[in-house]
Amino acid sequence: MEQLEPSDPPRIGPYTLLGRLGAGGMGAVYLGRSAGGRTVAVKVIRPELAGDTGFRDRFRVEVAAARAVSGAFTAPVVDADPDAQVPWLATAFVPGASLGEAVAAGGPLPPGTLRALTAGVAESLAAIHAAGLTHRDLKPGNVLLALDGPYVIDFGIARAADGTALTATGMVLGTPEYMSPEQAMARPLSPASDVFSLGATLAFAARGSGPFGGGGDVSEVLRRVVRDEPDLSAVPDDLRLMVAACLAKDPADRPTPRQLVAFVERGGPPPMAGAWLPPAVTAAIEEAAAVLTPYAAPGTPPLPAPPAQPPAVGPPATTPASGPGRRALVLGLTGGAVALAGGGVGLGLWLGGGSSKASGGAKSSGSASPSVTDPLRPLDTAVLAKELWSAPVTEPLTQIVGAGGAAGAGGGAGAGGTVVAIGGKHLSAFDGAGRRAWGPLDNASAQPGPNLTGAPAAIADGLLFTAAATGEGALRYELRAVSLATGKIAWTVPSPDKLMFSMALVGVLDGLLYVTGQTSATVATPDDPKSPLTIKSGLALWAVDPATRSIRWRTLITDTSYGQGKLYVPSSGKRLLWASSNTDGSARTMAGLDTTARGKAVWDQPSPGDGDAKASVMTEGSLAPWRDGRHSSAAGRFLYLSDRLYVLDPDTGQIAWKSPAVPFQSVVTSPDGRTVYGAAPDYKLHAFVYAFDAGSGSVRWAGSLPMTAGVNVGIEYADDTVYVTTGPMLWALDAKDGRPRWRYELGGSVIGTLTPVWAGGGRVYGTTTKGLVALSASGK
Repeated sequence: MEQLEPSDPPRIGPYTLLGRLGAGGMGAVYLGRSAGGRTVAVKVIRPELAGDTGFRDRFRVEVAAARAVSGAFTAPVVDADPDAQVPWLATAFVPGASLGEAVAAGGPLPPGTLRALTAGVAESLAAIHAAGLTHRDLKPGNVLLALDGPYVIDFGIARAADGTALTATGMVLGTPEYMSPEQAMARPLSPASDVFSLGATLAFAARGSGPFGGGGDVSEVLRRVVRDEPDLSAVPDDLRLMVAACLAKDPADRPTPRQLVAFVERGGPPPMAGAWLPPAVTAAIEEAAAVLTPYAAPGTPPLPAPPAQPPAVGPPATTPASGPGRRALVLGLTGGAVALAGGGVGLGLWLGGGSSKASGGAKSSGSASPSVTDPLRPLDTAVLAKELWSAPVTEPLTQIVGAGGAAGAGGGAGAGGTVVAIGGKHLSAFDGAGRRAWGPLDNASAQPGPNLTGAPAAIADGLLFTAAATGEGALRYELRAVSLATGKIAWTVPSPDKLMFSMALVGVLDGLLYVTGQTSATVATPDDPKSPLTIKSGLALWAVDPATRSIRWRTLITDTSYGQGKLYVPSSGKRLLWASSNTDGSARTMAGLDTTARGKAVWDQPSPGDGDAKASVMTEGSLAPWRDGRHSSAAGRFLYLSDRLYVLDPDTGQIAWKSPAVPFQSVVTSPDGRTVYGAAPDYKLHAFVYAFDAGSGSVRWAGSLPMTAGVNVGIEYADDTVYVTTGPMLWALDAKDGRPRWRYELGGSVIGTLTPVWAGGGRVYGTTTKGLVALSASGK
């Protein structure tokens, strides 16, 4: 127990607080004592969360769940006030040490203690399950070792088996090392999930560490839980098969808690109460039990008096009016527990589980539906789209584009139109039936370098334009125009610079194709032959006229090669947006370029947003979303992504409106220019999807989809459907309100890149390990 902190209240309800016992998922846990001398553990919700309806509802569920459980080895609820200004819950205080603390201090437990631990915790789970609940976070920290046996505590994330309004948010909570495989993949849970967690907890008690190894981030830990076999070498021989059965990957193969109790009993009675723990642990518990009396036991130092506090209990004066931050909403827990985006797929997508079953975001009966503008509204679905056809390709794809599409995705090709699959070295075209029209062509299609964003190809006027590396050492580039009908090169335009490092196609505006490149533009030899060469390097912009097959104009946007930039080509107007920064993401600026004045900057200013948000800037380049008209403009304004979405006036650079503080990774505009759709990853667990009114910035609808660690998210629009990619998973949503239609697992793209998708003409195209795949917009 620790002393009270200055910010801690001296009293909660009828209980005087004596000290801190720890911190849980939603707040702190204190040792409290009533006027009559009763000692309790008081759990108090964090003041900054008390004002949020979702957290308060979860606390009410916790109280109801804890009251529903009664068993010999569960700490009963003795008092609670879920509706107080700062809600709290009091349970009987169990003097003891957590299993995690005991093992950390004294090492693995002996065989007799393990058998008693198994029987006691299994009895607790039986009582929990009999009340229609699952614990969902059984772990060493939630098992207390007391003199009379083990106690299971903390039902902070237990949920009724028939669901509650809280489960409709699609959040799955738990601690990675002790989650069951189905919990790690956000599938529906049964009491068998707790049995898996018990097996992992017993393995920890026997070996001093979890059965699936330590180290790695959350996604790596969960991958091992789902895929790897546990290390049970330290588990005693007479318990090893039982623990292995608890850790079966299939829930149907695991024993029930009652079967575990019977198994232990068949091996002989476990040690009697008072003698079941190692002596050192017993001595520590006896010392801790001194707090059960109003006066300290002889020889025990008195507990320090709590610091002076105001007499009233309430939130601090600086409680944010806006409620908890996004991280609090998504993670839900502290101290090593995480919340996974649930509703059905979760980590299973990243693990390659194509047959993952989804809950479909089902809501419990009698519970209110989330608001259509609530970003935590679940948009996932169990409906799987059916494949129309697939066609093999020669390599992983980096881009898919169809007739009528600009750089990126979208356009107006019909179901029978041509679609081109683009890899790092080859191009192949397919007709509407999946038959190869031409290719693969060795086109040396260039990928944008780390300092630029754009696409390796674009389609306009029946031609496929590609940026191709040529010459010795591939240090020269040319723009190639390939006939969509035949696959033959119609014409080429060489770059005006002799030394190039990268080249990218960005978009088409008023009939001109805009191309960017990292170049060493001018090499000059001084009059003095002993002097070194001077090289003028930088990021260049070309305006190419396909009608005359020539470069209309060229400009060097920056005169240093030690920077990076993003060109935004809108759907209409006379301005381009150029956003640049140093390679580490610092010194971020932007400028409006006049297309009628050879790209001259008509205004420049610091870029809006979080100047310290360098991580997203540094991961752009070939991984970035497209910057063509549909992805960079709406209603004649620029769409700029930083710590949020900023909508800018192209003539002045002034902010017309900005979104909530959500770090969007990809945006797209509806064909009529009236709605902007955005997708944003959040703490590796959710992808938030928003629809904004393009004129005012008001939120039309919002929601969230499950995603896994380390993936990119993208968003496209076609045929009244919003397509969102969260890594390999493709989701189809109704553009009007975000209602989910179907999902489909893609794959086979370059690791770490944005998943290539193109949509149009009632179809959407992606890539799997089989090659190019075509799906109907209806999913049927």
